[in-house]
Amino acid sequence: MPPFSEQPKMNIHTPLPELNIQDLEQMNDEEFWGYARQRAHSLPEMSSHAEYIECKLRSGTCLIALRDLVEVLPSPHRLGRLPDMPAWMSGILAWRGETIAIVNLDLYLLSTPALSQTADGMLLVTRTASHTCGLLVPALGLTTTIEDEEIATRTTSANLAFADNTGIVAGIYADIPILNISALLTTLAQQIGTATDHG
Repeated sequence: MPPFSEQPKMNIHTPLPELNIQDLEQMNDEEFWGYARQRAHSLPEMSSHAEYIECKLRSGTCLIALRDLVEVLPSPHRLGRLPDMPAWMSGILAWRGETIAIVNLDLYLLSTPALSQTADGMLLVTRTASHTCGLLVPALGLTTTIEDEEIATRTTSANLAFADNTGIVAGIYADIPILNISALLTTLAQQIGTATDHG
């Protein structure tokens, strides 16, 4: 599946039909992600809303904007290892000609060794202008369209208690934290660099 950025641009003036939950449940994975990509690219540039996907973590639920996702893959069964990796880093993976870090989002957000690494789940490949990273999550939920005014600016949520990671929360929707992928990937890159430099 090519990354979102390589997909042909949709005409933003041709609205896609809204699908109900039954339509989405009948789609296979390829159809669902094709529809999600089209929805993400069909939003007007001056839109006051965005599409988000639920990440069902063992520690709770969080939301990630579809525009921040490049690709969604099954969890890889084999990863390269680096010496002195942080406990929340699962390894490295060759992806589309580059080597990317794979981070267990549960372990990172909670900063606790109580949760063990798991081979099941999904790999979300996320990218910003300067960083690409894979985020391992146990499961994905539904996509949700959220209006900007529906997002609370507070950065704490009863739904998912972060450990010293409030800086990577962009806001809260229905008591579910929305992750700021740009801030998250920048922080991850700094922490991985520090760990491998001083390990």
